[in-house]
Amino acid sequence: MIFLLKISISLLPVMIFLLVLILMDSYKLLKPIVVVLTVFYGICAAAGAFLFQWNLMVPEEGLMLLWGPLSEEFLKALLPVMLFKKKRIGFIVDSAIIGFASGAGFALLENILYLYSIQSTNLLLWIVRGLGTAVMHGGTIAILMIFSAYISERFKSQKILIFLPGFLIAVFIHSAFNKVLTSQLFPSEYITAAQLIILPLLISIAFTQSEKSLRDWMEQGLESSVRLLNAIRKGKFSETKAGRYVYSLREHFPVEVVADIFCYLQIYLDLSARAKANLMLREQGFPVQPDPDVENRFAELKQLTKNIGKTGQRAMAPVLQFSPRDLWQLYYLEKKNINRKER
Repeated sequence: MIFLLKISISLLPVMIFLLVLILMDSYKLLKPIVVVLTVFYGICAAAGAFLFQWNLMVPEEGLMLLWGPLSEEFLKALLPVMLFKKKRIGFIVDSAIIGFASGAGFALLENILYLYSIQSTNLLLWIVRGLGTAVMHGGTIAILMIFSAYISERFKSQKILIFLPGFLIAVFIHSAFNKVLTSQLFPSEYITAAQLIILPLLISIAFTQSEKSLRDWMEQGLESSVRLLNAIRKGKFSETKAGRYVYSLREHFPVEVVADIFCYLQIYLDLSARAKANLMLREQGFPVQPDPDVENRFAELKQLTKNIGKTGQRAMAPVLQFSPRDLWQLYYLEKKNINRKER
């Protein structure tokens, strides 16, 4: 019973926190299986970190303050970063959930190993492990992903360097947590209480701002896409700024390439409007029916991409102004439509 009690105290808080994050998400775009697999990945990351540190010949202080935080945050972040770069994560909210899930899995195995290595009956120790260390492991990667998703959206980039600031922040928080905890400057329960106030507050603020930003993006993006589509269908596209820019490309590209760019723009705007409308319906709890035409439209879009070429795609950039979020919405629409058809 004591063993089960220690396990529960050290593991349940971080899992409850993860569940709360999932429930806070209005759109529920992440599949439960993805979250579960990310938790399992976090367990594997903890095993990898344990093996790495076991063979690392460095002083204990160096391990606690530098090499431990560096290796652990790096391994925890690998899968969330990969999912983000492959456009499997579209919003800051999803980034936070996936990041926290990876950290939760890491804490799961670490606390079990700690439980076997430290035969202590002091329940306060396991409360600190559960509410302090475990939440720290989830919180650092959640913050890393939130910060990276914000930078990516702000600068419209998915280069690996956008993850560096968030990674350094995560390592700093982890190292500072270890330093304060081991130096015994403050009682461990005070540190745990402070962390339980600060980390959830930061993540809650990020959630609120992300959902507000998401609604603004959907409303403004939908309005912009519909306005341009209407201009194209009414033959007034040349009167818009985007239209004047596309027509100016005739001076630099063959006529057939400009025609393909025009077709690409029209299909992209149509798919973009559909994706945003679907998200709005999903937020309000309405069912979204599969569109049999979507798959053909994506096939046409891919063929046009080949016809236009890389130079033509760069020329289209000022009109479409791709951002990671915009690219993700196309992935979302295609996958959701395929999944509904399969069911």
